Amino acid sequence: MKINGKMNLLLKVSIIIPVYNGANYMREAINSALSQTYKNLEIIVVNDGSNDNGETERIALSYGNKIRYFSKPNGGVASALNLGIKEMSGEYFSWLSHDDIYLPEKIEHQISILSSLSNHSAIIYGGYEVIDHKSKSLYFVRPNEKFSEEKLNISLFPLLRGLIHGCALLIPSKYFREIGLFDETLLSTQDYALWFEFLRIAPIHFDDRILIRSRAHPDQGTHKITIHMQESNELWCGFLKKLTIEEMTIMEGSPYLFLLHTAAFLEINSPYHKARELAESMAKDFLSKIKISVIMPVYNRVNLAIEAIESVLTQTHTNFELIVIDDGSTDDVSQLINKCHEDPRIKYIRKENSGSGSARNLGVKHASGKYIAFLDSDDLFYRNKIETQLKFMEINSLLFSHTSYQRIDWDGNLLEYISSGTFSGYVFPTIITGCPIATPTVMGKTSIFISNKFPENIEVGEDVCLWISISSKHEIGAINLALSKVRINYITTTCFDNKKMLTGLINIASFVLHHKDFSNFTKQVKYLLIHASEIHETLEQTTNNVDNLSNKPRASLIAKIIKSLYRDGLKVTWCKILNRFRILLY
Repeated sequence: MKINGKMNLLLKVSIIIPVYNGANYMREAINSALSQTYKNLEIIVVNDGSNDNGETERIALSYGNKIRYFSKPNGGVASALNLGIKEMSGEYFSWLSHDDIYLPEKIEHQISILSSLSNHSAIIYGGYEVIDHKSKSLYFVRPNEKFSEEKLNISLFPLLRGLIHGCALLIPSKYFREIGLFDETLLSTQDYALWFEFLRIAPIHFDDRILIRSRAHPDQGTHKITIHMQESNELWCGFLKKLTIEEMTIMEGSPYLFLLHTAAFLEINSPYHKARELAESMAKDFLSKIKISVIMPVYNRVNLAIEAIESVLTQTHTNFELIVIDDGSTDDVSQLINKCHEDPRIKYIRKENSGSGSARNLGVKHASGKYIAFLDSDDLFYRNKIETQLKFMEINSLLFSHTSYQRIDWDGNLLEYISSGTFSGYVFPTIITGCPIATPTVMGKTSIFISNKFPENIEVGEDVCLWISISSKHEIGAINLALSKVRINYITTTCFDNKKMLTGLINIASFVLHHKDFSNFTKQVKYLLIHASEIHETLEQTTNNVDNLSNKPRASLIAKIIKSLYRDGLKVTWCKILNRFRILLY
């Protein structure tokens, strides 16, 4: 196998072993390096000014020319590693602490992994085994048991979740030349500080094979360095301040989610309270900077529209714009216009009357927020509606969501709680036969409403048609919590008006039947038609309409439709039922 035209055996690896007063464990470490199955190695041992009466040096010198030995005044592990790096001749760097142990195949296996990758500048890493002072196994750290390989191969992610063990790495030496060496002013965090800089530009590759044994014992440096906590807090705070929006998004889908997860990690896995508080503060600040566009079509009913506006102005999330689309109101709207002029976050746009679908689409064109929420002019938001739903969408990386809601009467009195917020996931095509999503509960990424528009040729059911389109491509998020109040008029509200409901069902059935991507969902359309026929039969019983096509006693319309569906097929039945329904609808 070759890398850049060179055989693997020609790739030299430098194993650097820094040691300070290491007589207790260093023989095991050096022997594990010498026992490597990969032979094109150099082993560099750097004595960092040990004061153990020369015992560390005597052990090192006992290996003769099997190793390269350097001695220097004490300056910390970073200075020892830097001396080794300056002296090394290998194309790859591998760190071995004097109290840790390599498995014999460590270097050969990692070179083999590197050979299989398209990018030979990747940094290779893996899990490790933790042992005690007597080399007894304590436990294994296997990152792939917590995270997917996709996550583990995002360069900065494993570092910022504490998954990197310096001795498990195989690093191209070019990064020391391009970026620099270990910071010798850092006594206990010099490794993570440098890996952070490397991994901002270097690809990383996780391999699940355990290749090192890492020793945990009371004499470790981190236990003795008194400023370790302070230094670690400063390190993590520095990471958070340096990370870009793009880097955080790549790791967790959104900066908000990354910051939340980082705060949780710092709370559970370390006592770095200062860094945790910074992560939490940054998450809150990031969320507050996300702009939401609220789109509200208005047609007359000015008093209710003003009440709806007030419910937006009192939101706990204050970074919003409210786009009021006056769909050709015939009433006096001067009071509404004055209300809109009271707050610079409100935009008032007037257009000729053409329906709520057209009004909402116009609002989308003018929206500048990351997300869009919809509010009908006679409905209301609870104060925490936007904040709660925004957090939910950011945490779950959703493009679209809705919530449960509270029905209220015309005077604002509470009527009933509608638990629609359990309708979630990949709901297509189930959504065709029954969509519980109320428009004033919806929030979605602005981009999704740019690429998916409300049908403007439909006056009843146009919102359901759009939700069907969106759910056919995307997961639907839902919160089973009432965050909106939907006003009910028992005379005009669609769900209580049989004629409107019949119109909506016909519109939705027609939309599905004639959509190029949905026309195969005949079972769902049949359900809609049968439901429509039930409503139609109810309407016929309350009107003076007579079936002029037959003098015989009228059989159940539902039975006729079912018979026609089996006998004539969906399209013929569609034409029959549409012609019959027109008697009542028009």
